[in-house]
Amino acid sequence: MKNILLLFVLLTGVQFAAAQTDNGWEDWQKTSCYSKISFRLKDAGTRGEQHIWKIQFKSDYPELISFNYNLTDELQQYNITTHRKTLNANELSKEIEIFTKEDNIYILVDKVSLSPYPQDFIDCN
Repeated sequence: MKNILLLFVLLTGVQFAAAQTDNGWEDWQKTSCYSKISFRLKDAGTRGEQHIWKIQFKSDYPELISFNYNLTDELQQYNITTHRKTLNANELSKEIEIFTKEDNIYILVDKVSLSPYPQDFIDCN
């Protein structure tokens, strides 16, 4: 009986520790075109009728990059935002807060450049 109780306590502790580290973030996802750029989302609830999302980007490039990211609703009828982001080598971005009407959003990353300027774009890999 003690072994079963000890096993339960250990398993509960492992699950609790995993929930703390995740902190509500979804798993990292590679962008559809650039395997060295990843992103993750966090549903931060609602404010009135708007959904609040937090987004982070991660670069696995060994040098500075810049890219456009575009957020759309699930039907791709509305562009929510398009911005340009610059990340240093192997950098994790700060949290970006986005407000949407829909509860499903899609992220498109394009126009990746190995400079801080939107020029000399690299091809999709």
